[in-house]
Amino acid sequence: MKILLVYVSKTGNTEKVARSFARGLGGEIDVVKLDLSPEGVLKEFQPKFTLDAGPYDLFCLAAWVMVMKVHPFLALASYIRECRNLEGKKVAVCLTGGAGLSRNHAYEDLLHILEEKKVKLIGFSYTTTLLGLTLTRKKLEKAEQFGQEIRRLVEQGG
Repeated sequence: MKILLVYVSKTGNTEKVARSFARGLGGEIDVVKLDLSPEGVLKEFQPKFTLDAGPYDLFCLAAWVMVMKVHPFLALASYIRECRNLEGKKVAVCLTGGAGLSRNHAYEDLLHILEEKKVKLIGFSYTTTLLGLTLTRKKLEKAEQFGQEIRRLVEQGG
């Protein structure tokens, strides 16, 4: 199974969760860390490159949530919208955020972005980090377990 993992991390918490998730996925994983720059939150953001999901069996995203939206919302959304050959792909998502109540809002926000590309969302995980204060070993283990679950699901044809 060939996997593409694209993530963006502001403080390093999402990167830790993404790495744990990747460990759980195992196999051949290409990792793309999106550069977090001020341009990523501007009204009109143009990605510096275009992702191509064509050769991948699974497309994974990891991002942080701010004010109940996937953030940096415009940058991540732009990369997804510009991604070639994403239609019909299986997608798994890990989000991190400071507040648990942001989970549902961020999920809905993400669905709108993914629906445009007609992908199959096969897994969603939200880890509460609260500026890293609550990012425990147990939560990182859960992210790794989520990766293992996604791998099994894809291998079983889900």
